Amino acid sequence: MVTFFTKIFRRDTVENRLVLAILPVVILLLLIGSYLDGQPWYNTQNMMVIFLVKILIAILLVGFIIYLLAKVLDHKLSKTKIALQKSEERFRTIFESNSSAILIIETDATVTMVNDAYLKITGYSRADVIGKSWTNLIPETERERLVEYNRLRIQQSSSIPDNYEFLFQTKSGEVRAGIMSVFFDKMINQIVASFTDITERKEMEASLMESKEKYRKLIEIQGEGLGIVDTEERFIFTNPAADRIMGVPEGGLVGRRLSEFVIGNTADQIRNQTKLRREGNQSTYEMEFIRPDGEKRVMLVTAAPAFNAMGEYESSIGVFMDITDRKNIENELKKNETELKALNATKDKLFSIIAHDLRGPIGTSADLLEVMIESYESYTSEEQLKMLEILRNSAKSTYNLLETLLNWTIVQTGNLVFKPELFNLTKCIDATVTNLVPTALSKNITLQYEPEEEIFSYADQNMIQTVLRNLIGNAIKYTFRGGTIKVTAVNQGNATEIMVSDNGVGMDEATRKSLFVSTKQSSKYGTENEKGTGLGLILCKEFIERHGGKIRIESEKGNGSKFIFDIPKIHSKSETYTQKSVDPKQNPYYFDKELILIVEDEDINYQVLCSILTSVNLNFDRASTGKEAVDKFLRNNYRLILMDVQLPEMNGWEATMKIRENDAEIPIIAVTAYASDPTRKKSMDAGCNDYVTKPVNKIKLIQIIDKHLKKERSGSLLQR
Repeated sequence: MVTFFTKIFRRDTVENRLVLAILPVVILLLLIGSYLDGQPWYNTQNMMVIFLVKILIAILLVGFIIYLLAKVLDHKLSKTKIALQKSEERFRTIFESNSSAILIIETDATVTMVNDAYLKITGYSRADVIGKSWTNLIPETERERLVEYNRLRIQQSSSIPDNYEFLFQTKSGEVRAGIMSVFFDKMINQIVASFTDITERKEMEASLMESKEKYRKLIEIQGEGLGIVDTEERFIFTNPAADRIMGVPEGGLVGRRLSEFVIGNTADQIRNQTKLRREGNQSTYEMEFIRPDGEKRVMLVTAAPAFNAMGEYESSIGVFMDITDRKNIENELKKNETELKALNATKDKLFSIIAHDLRGPIGTSADLLEVMIESYESYTSEEQLKMLEILRNSAKSTYNLLETLLNWTIVQTGNLVFKPELFNLTKCIDATVTNLVPTALSKNITLQYEPEEEIFSYADQNMIQTVLRNLIGNAIKYTFRGGTIKVTAVNQGNATEIMVSDNGVGMDEATRKSLFVSTKQSSKYGTENEKGTGLGLILCKEFIERHGGKIRIESEKGNGSKFIFDIPKIHSKSETYTQKSVDPKQNPYYFDKELILIVEDEDINYQVLCSILTSVNLNFDRASTGKEAVDKFLRNNYRLILMDVQLPEMNGWEATMKIRENDAEIPIIAVTAYASDPTRKKSMDAGCNDYVTKPVNKIKLIQIIDKHLKKERSGSLLQR
């Protein structure tokens, strides 16, 4: 009843229309009845007739109205039917022409309708699907999830998505991917589901993701830095290598400006490169940068511009690598190339000197000795003495030349032994001047050295003596007879300035500039045609710079020259008095005939050693080979061994190791012509206690022997 009355008051329903039609008839009958009841002829007798008339009129009116209503309803039903047919046709058209697969499913999971797209996608026929459960059309792994989705959808739950991905299987058994859209139609109490096959898209996405992952890993693991900077030179993307190169934590470059890492003129370089990028140019260039820790590095950058869809410049993409080590190697190679060229020039010069300046004097001396031996008795004592003096002077000159060559070779090969020690510089200069006085007197040249104070220095005494000998010898060579050479040494606080001046030939500016360049050196003759190697001054410069000092020249052609150099770290007499070297003239050595084994295969070297040992009262025995040295050591009781390094049968190092197997205490002193650090180290590693070089310095050798024998000095004066 409630429903009926609800429909009455609802517009456009059948019930509403019937009430609206009957209501005027009832009103009309009431009006007719009221009219008839008021007539004079109305009475009890004709009341029944009037009632029947009313009923007849009512029936006629109702019938007429119903007829009219039926006509109207039939017309509307026809229109509705046509509309429904058109709507169904439209639905069928949409349903079948839709590219998405569509299923209509009952609440009990039975499929009632599918479109052609579904049949095409899955390969099923309608007979395979209609009336069957939709759960048979999907893989078993998907069933539980989708059944639950549909259950919740029928309950109108809001906890499930309207669209979701799922797997379905074709008639051939192939499992494919789709995206499903589902809703529940309450009017028909059915589920409408549509889906699209996205298998190819999923495969493409997977392929893209795999490719993206590969590129991501490639970018992350590549050794070169990769960075993108915006128009303000601010990093908007970097890979881990870029962060490592720039010296920041991973991810620390993004947001920072490139200008934070530039030094010097690099800022201008970056501005120029940015300008090139805005103009659409790609370029490769080197750039210096500085890390946050202050370390300066060099990178090689290849950068290209990036433009947006409007053709506007928006960023630069750069690939860069740290080439600091490579640059250092390149610089080192260039340096080595320069040094190699210099060494080749030096080698050529050395060979030239050996071929001319050494070969000639040695050959001449050999010829003179041959003449003396063949005609010895035909020469008077004075003639023999004169020849011996010639041979002595030639030998000294050749020795000085050879020493210069050897020192130069040691410097060039990097084997120079630098042994600074505290010594009396004043006495060192005095001794060098004294040794060169005879050479100066031979040209009637006055050689002066008048020290104002006693100066001590911490330096390599041998190197300083070599420098003094070369500078003074050079001054003698280029000073005319009757000239004057002065040597001065002045203590200037933290350094001593030493000057060798002469009033000789002097030199022009071009000559001064070429003095210390080995490739420009040539043997220049002195005032009396004295020969030279041209390497002495270069050697002086090397030795002085090894001490941290400098050498300079003041000279004018025809007005003499001044060679001035300084030695740092000078000590005064008061500071070093207790550490002074012992003057051998004032403190002579004299031994108690201790027996020493001389291991030497060259007779001339053996004779020199014999003379030195005899002068200080030492006895000695000789072994000419390493094997003989070991045999004699095992049979005799020696106090000390002088061991030559280069020996036949067994070298000195091997002999030393053999001796050390039997005696770890006996002092062994290596005696060799090789004055290099590797030779010294090898001698010490073999078991030697000390090391002297040939030609042997008499005083130095005796001091070393005394140090190891630890004997008290006795009364005999040490002879020079």
